[in-house]
Amino acid sequence: MYWYYKVIFLAVVAAVLYGIFALVKPYLPDVSIFSKPEKVEQQDDKKTDEGPKVKDNGTISQVPKDNVEKRPELNKDLTPAQNALLLEAKTLYKEKQLLDDAYDKALNILENEGLTRFSKGWYKVADFISEVNTKLMFSSAPSDRKIAHKVASGDSLARIASGKTTVTALQKGNNIPLTSQTIHPGDFIRFFPGEWEIEIIKSEYILMLYHQGKFFKYFKVGIGKEDRTPEGIFLIYGKVIDPIWERKGYEPIQPGDPRNVLGSRWMKLKPIEGTVMVGSGYGIHGTTEPDSVGTPASQGCIRMRNGEVEQLFDIIPDTKVRVTIRK
Repeated sequence: MYWYYKVIFLAVVAAVLYGIFALVKPYLPDVSIFSKPEKVEQQDDKKTDEGPKVKDNGTISQVPKDNVEKRPELNKDLTPAQNALLLEAKTLYKEKQLLDDAYDKALNILENEGLTRFSKGWYKVADFISEVNTKLMFSSAPSDRKIAHKVASGDSLARIASGKTTVTALQKGNNIPLTSQTIHPGDFIRFFPGEWEIEIIKSEYILMLYHQGKFFKYFKVGIGKEDRTPEGIFLIYGKVIDPIWERKGYEPIQPGDPRNVLGSRWMKLKPIEGTVMVGSGYGIHGTTEPDSVGTPASQGCIRMRNGEVEQLFDIIPDTKVRVTIRK
């Protein structure tokens, strides 16, 4: 049989089969033979929106995950409303010079429970607050948070600063030359009064300064390698300008020597309230290796860039500032 006869024969057979299928199709059940049945999701008969159930034995059944109230997600960046509020704060600061109002608005954002601490948005606000408070601290800019001390006969800057601030802060905050400590009865000396406190978070390489329990300013720090920086509660107890680096069995290294790892300032940490330290000689200090800030590089001390440790040194009084170091 020639091949074209086969083709004609197959075509006739196909036509006959199709005709038969068309005649019987109305009597067949409606089932698709070419597609898979859709997957039916399993229903949980025990699912309820009524909260936990108490079983007969007195135990409480677990609430299905879908019914557990979810905590609001923390914002890793600022929301549009928070960005708008920060912009308002910056306008108050830069254009209207209303520093206290700018600080209040920014602090309101920083203290919002929905803002993730140390997130990108948190740092945006913390940077701004740090800038505002640095200007307030080291200039004669007015602030409701400052007090005005009227100089009496026999007063000195050291006496006014004692336990509250530093002589340098009084000088910078009242337009008094750093080479002079001359004040006159009847003058008003303005400064930030009250409690200062420091919190150091090792995992974030950050030191936060608080005034009257409110965030004031932050600095980036370096910590001890191999987790050598102790944790606990300490007191700043002993502040030294241009410290000599002294080690047992070694020659003292003088200030300004590149080998002097203490940099330009030293603040001794004294453990208090049951804090136990292994070893001694821990403190907050500057560094001759600024690139090590933000890394675990020291023998256990907290190190800062020289310019920033000098700022902190000039703000806080001695023997009064509590330091909490956390993981």
